[in-house]
Amino acid sequence: MLRAAGRCFPMPASRAEEKVKIPDYFKDVRYVGRAKGSRRTYHVFQSSHAYLVVSPNSRGGLNVNPVSGKAPDLITRRFRGRHITSKRLAKAGGPFRAAFAPLNALYVMVALGRASKLKIMEGRSMVFSIK
Repeated sequence: MLRAAGRCFPMPASRAEEKVKIPDYFKDVRYVGRAKGSRRTYHVFQSSHAYLVVSPNSRGGLNVNPVSGKAPDLITRRFRGRHITSKRLAKAGGPFRAAFAPLNALYVMVALGRASKLKIMEGRSMVFSIK
């Protein structure tokens, strides 16, 4: 786990990515797009090591969550043309085992234009369509 400003960040799954230092996440960062969740808008940035999902918190600060740079290709390969929730993505395994990692990966997909958030819900879970 990485700790910054009182927040915990799950480390990426692979051993090669475990050696990434916090400043490396913020090198050569560029804005990719945004994704609207149920309650807030998430802004997605791409760095050389990972995608960063940024959202405002209730105290006026920002929450920053890293998502593996390999996640979009993995999701597209496994789920192209299907509807998926973060719960189903977590069950599929891969780098999506932390609590909000699957949902953040789906927000990255929306920001990249490789998925869309549907208006339907599956219980309390948002449903995404993978393009």
